[in-house]
Amino acid sequence: MTPSDISDALTFKTFSALLQSGKPIENAELEASWLEGKDLREVVFRNCSFEPGSEFNGIDMRESIWKDTQFPAGTFKSCDLREAKFENCGFYYADTRGGSCFRHTDLSDVEFHNCDLRLTIFPYSEMFCIAFQNCRLTGASLEGCDFGKVAGKHALKPRATFSDCQLNYATLSDLDLEECIMTDCDLTSSNLTNTNLTNADLKRTTLSDAETDDLDLTYADLRGANLGAMFLTSLRGYRGMVISASQQHLLLQGLGIKVDPD
Repeated sequence: MTPSDISDALTFKTFSALLQSGKPIENAELEASWLEGKDLREVVFRNCSFEPGSEFNGIDMRESIWKDTQFPAGTFKSCDLREAKFENCGFYYADTRGGSCFRHTDLSDVEFHNCDLRLTIFPYSEMFCIAFQNCRLTGASLEGCDFGKVAGKHALKPRATFSDCQLNYATLSDLDLEECIMTDCDLTSSNLTNTNLTNADLKRTTLSDAETDDLDLTYADLRGANLGAMFLTSLRGYRGMVISASQQHLLLQGLGIKVDPD
């Protein structure tokens, strides 16, 4: 059966047979309910789509691989997505200007590459070791997410990577992102209120007009970052913060100190 045949004639029975065979699912319109109770580990989905507003409830999608697939304004509730990979996937629905929702979902070790996650919200989701690379997260909300992990009797430090992402107007308040990597990102007008970015790598990131009240940047690396008009006095901590020489005058101006060139 060729990919075009699959696209024209895919039924639940055909879908189940393809899963059993281990073949990729390609060029298909899928229904969220078809995934229920299926073993999707290492299954590759390529150039597929779901109906706008599809609901994925309690589905086990661990270790599945999704490429060029559309989940417009989808809702993932109490799903297990651990170690899943999404590449060139869309979660934003342009017709309604709405994003997707990952609620109480385990996104540990998930990788998003080149995905459109505009206006997507992640309420109370687990995000230990999550990675976003070159993703559009404009207006997204990560409020209430947990980037740490409890292993037995031990609590592991938060881990998260954001690389070359658009996070402008995103809500990142009240988060523990200690030691996270957030390089080459646009955080313009984002909300970072009361967030912990201790020891974080923020090199070459733009923080212009971001809300930074009670933001902790202790030992954070901001070399090459665009700090805008950041006020050190509004931060919870900045001891040991690393900056470039060219950034000194901006921070001093925020303290009301005039820098007179020699």
